[in-house]
Amino acid sequence: MKNQRLRFAALTLLFLFSAALHARQTTTTFSLAPSFDQPAPVAIELNLASPKPVLERGKPGQWDAIDVLNPSVIRFNGKLYNYYSGYDGKIWHTGLATSIDGIQWEKYKGNPILSPSPKNWDVSYISANGAAIEWKGKILYFYQGVDRKGHTAIGLATSRDGIRFIKQPKPVLTAGEADSWEDSAVGDPYVIARNGYLYLYYLGQNHTAIQRLGVARSQDGITWQRSSANPVLDVGAYGTFDENGLGEPSVAYTPPYFYMLYTGRDKNEQRNIGYAISTDGIHWKKMSVTGLIAQKQLPSWASKVVCDTTLLENSPGKWQVWFGGGDKPHPGQNLNGQIGLATLDLTHGRNASEFDANADWSKTTVRSTDVLRGSFAIEGEPGKRQAWVGPQTHATLVVDKARQNKSLTVTGWIPATMISRALKTPGKVTLTLWVNGKKVASHDYSHDDTVQLSAPWSQVAPALGTSRFAEVEIRASRSFVPAQAGLSPDIRRLSFMIQTIRFQ
Repeated sequence: MKNQRLRFAALTLLFLFSAALHARQTTTTFSLAPSFDQPAPVAIELNLASPKPVLERGKPGQWDAIDVLNPSVIRFNGKLYNYYSGYDGKIWHTGLATSIDGIQWEKYKGNPILSPSPKNWDVSYISANGAAIEWKGKILYFYQGVDRKGHTAIGLATSRDGIRFIKQPKPVLTAGEADSWEDSAVGDPYVIARNGYLYLYYLGQNHTAIQRLGVARSQDGITWQRSSANPVLDVGAYGTFDENGLGEPSVAYTPPYFYMLYTGRDKNEQRNIGYAISTDGIHWKKMSVTGLIAQKQLPSWASKVVCDTTLLENSPGKWQVWFGGGDKPHPGQNLNGQIGLATLDLTHGRNASEFDANADWSKTTVRSTDVLRGSFAIEGEPGKRQAWVGPQTHATLVVDKARQNKSLTVTGWIPATMISRALKTPGKVTLTLWVNGKKVASHDYSHDDTVQLSAPWSQVAPALGTSRFAEVEIRASRSFVPAQAGLSPDIRRLSFMIQTIRFQ
């Protein structure tokens, strides 16, 4: 096979001409959020926002005349910037289009803005299929390229104005070591920022052309550590929509879950979008055996291929999704590819700015034990419901403007006397409240008492920094198992109960 596909939504890459580079790779253990048990199934809907493409192919003879795919949309300079891939029949380039609403796009007159060049490492076929992010005053654009030896890798180009890019002289992520899951090629980059790190989700392919997804992290976009848990997502089983391959990940975070949209190829090379969910961004649970968009819902221009999503949040939990589409089921290019728009609602029907045991949990699609991690199921009479937790629990709250300048407060109840009796050692129980890894409040309890643990905004704000998520953790210095103390048949390890966690 001369032209073996790596980027199956758009790009045919020449990585089988020679063995991949087997440079020594750094792996480590990390997560994007505190880990807890795999979540229960959560249904989502991907709805088309427009029956027509929002970004079309160029005129015959232009650089993007054959295919327009691989959108990557960010907010920059008061507009939406879309870095997309265009194919002219020979070469894949990166172009720019701008928009105010995400529907009406204006292509930059100086397109393409990125192309293969004999002066760089990416000398042939492609400088496209990328993912953009604004990071520390620059736009970082991670893209796919092919070097002089036919190796496919991920490169980085940076820009301060969003138009003129400077390429790094070498790829920033190359194929893995011999006999690894990614020993032939890497591509399909998608990058998000979280807690001071960049996280790169990408496609790895081995020497037998099996495609899987992995993740790496970096603090500068150049030096990357791969996760020791890689690969984090595998191809589908026989008969599923992704049995022939998967790739093109895009990742959103709406507490309590990370969501991954990805493209699956079926046995007929038709493509659709699937999704997986995770609690820590590393350990993923597939939720799709069929594509998210039913065949009868597909517009004619995207009747055979729906692929290559990019995500942008409009309001908490509500996302715009740009995607590639085509009417030819080809594994590479020549799809009549164009770009469409869909919407994704991940709000779950709950208030993401607080945890309230007395809320109506029947109206939400997530479990209370997922929202309040480390807790047991809510119990008690209506209006007096609480959740038992052990020595440590965690919840993620969205902090919007209406909740700024307010204190973070935890309410509940603590059986300090019972704990001392169970442990046969008198002593106080100390509860500490942490936000984004920083201690913001604590209180000692020597007797059974209601919990009213509060941290003023002056303590919370420095811990939040620029993040709009408050990763709230509550730790207890003592815990007990009632059954072990002969107090009840309850075999759970308990410390205290929580009723609410909120800004007020």
